[in-house]
Amino acid sequence: MIQKPTIIITSLGRTGTRFFSTLFDGIISDGTALHEPDILNVGQGKGKEIIRQIQESGIHNFIIRKALGQWSLVKISDGRVTKKLNYEESVKKTLNQRQQFVESKSGQVYIESNLGYYGLIDVLKDVYKHHRVIYVIRSPYDWIRSVMSWGTMYNKGKIRGKVAHTWPTAFDFASDPYKLKWESMSRFERVCWSWGKLNEYAVNSVSQNVNAKVFRFEDIFKSDNRYEYLMELVQFATDIPNVSPIIVDSLDGWLNKQIHQSKDQFPPWENWSREEKQHFQAVCGTLINKFNY
Repeated sequence: MIQKPTIIITSLGRTGTRFFSTLFDGIISDGTALHEPDILNVGQGKGKEIIRQIQESGIHNFIIRKALGQWSLVKISDGRVTKKLNYEESVKKTLNQRQQFVESKSGQVYIESNLGYYGLIDVLKDVYKHHRVIYVIRSPYDWIRSVMSWGTMYNKGKIRGKVAHTWPTAFDFASDPYKLKWESMSRFERVCWSWGKLNEYAVNSVSQNVNAKVFRFEDIFKSDNRYEYLMELVQFATDIPNVSPIIVDSLDGWLNKQIHQSKDQFPPWENWSREEKQHFQAVCGTLINKFNY
């Protein structure tokens, strides 16, 4: 197991993952905080971003191991979620990718904000000896709109489709009711399905790890009591055994910093068609009710 105390923040993306890595980097002086060190963000067209990732991950990891498919946590998550990898295999592969890497980082705490852990929350209790996991879920009304407006989920070109991450589909689940309908489903319908299917797996995994907790994106970034929710998140994340007490007296100002927002190219829920709303409710309804969306 990895001995270095670790904080993991994960989600399906579009939930402020970069904000959280910046936040913990700012409030924990004796640690290393990284944002998605193993995810190639070529879609953003940022050369500086790739250089940063190479510096953080190392050329061997980011170039050689990534080319060999050995430096991508999200692939392990996908395999775990779709049952192509069992529990033991997932633990072994995650340790193989992270043990030497994490132990080599400076400071008493390692912090990683990375959607790649979305399917590994239960697995992490046998990967990291001392850890906390934050899973951030975002309202499907906003998350679906954000994904449709920005990002390439179920919309990658031929070249990127071969080299970049491809999210699971209904074909990957033997008993999924949408398996036979997938080819005829629109991108919107597929994105709705992913919010319901993948978040459900992650949320269920949280219940299997006493060191993990779910937080709503809206509570942290949009509610009147957002600083109280943010402090609750930080206090849970930093309450790690084998770590010197991390005292955070105030978080004032952190939520005033604008996080990355997508262009509102896709219409809001009120303007969706009746058919779109019906499909949305069918695949997202259970979690909508669970989280009071």
